[in-house]
Amino acid sequence: MKHITRSTMALAPILCVGTAIADVTEPFPGVRLDLEEKYVEFDGTVPIVLTDPDMPDVYLEVIVCIPDTKEHETLVVTSVKPSHVHAALLLLGLEPGEPGSWTFEGEGVDGVWRPHDPKGDEVKVEFTYTDAEGVEHTVSPSAWVRHMETHEPLPDLTFVFAGSRMVDRGYGGPRYDSDGTGLLIGLATFGSETIAWPRTFSPDSQMDEPVWVADPNTTPPFDTAVRVRIRPAE
Repeated sequence: MKHITRSTMALAPILCVGTAIADVTEPFPGVRLDLEEKYVEFDGTVPIVLTDPDMPDVYLEVIVCIPDTKEHETLVVTSVKPSHVHAALLLLGLEPGEPGSWTFEGEGVDGVWRPHDPKGDEVKVEFTYTDAEGVEHTVSPSAWVRHMETHEPLPDLTFVFAGSRMVDRGYGGPRYDSDGTGLLIGLATFGSETIAWPRTFSPDSQMDEPVWVADPNTTPPFDTAVRVRIRPAE
């Protein structure tokens, strides 16, 4: 069994049975695990509409979220629990780190917020979907994201298994934060992402001006079924 870090302490009951389920393909509801091919997979849908040219750009803060959280600024929404994805990644042999963060250095107006990039094993994220002609495509999330001014695609970097964090918000003790915030695979840095974009930038426009939007030329239509796959970066 993988060792339990502070951010995975609440998953201990799940992980204790994990070593005995090598032949099970769905160890948690909706989360598929392939130990031979080394990937974790789950289903989702596209929650945004990009077909109306009169609609404003869809600014993105998240890559994948759960319902009733960030659907208006994400590429994919899924019903699986982030903590279950975390546990499946541990069963795959990946090590979590920690989400990105900031520290304030200096005093008063002379102080600056210094970003700290997320840590953890590097992972590759893929989206698979079928277009209107019945052709299946597998792409990186970066293929659906572009810079609002230059129209350049999001750099195709590897993500990081940040592992979210355990937080006590006064509702019965510490809980896995991403299960509450819904930030399963992040883009901007909120600090609770299970899988994080490797470059830290703030969702606060006073700190970092938003520049990444969903590309209407490449993002599939609203409600398109998407298979999300996460595998070790190597």
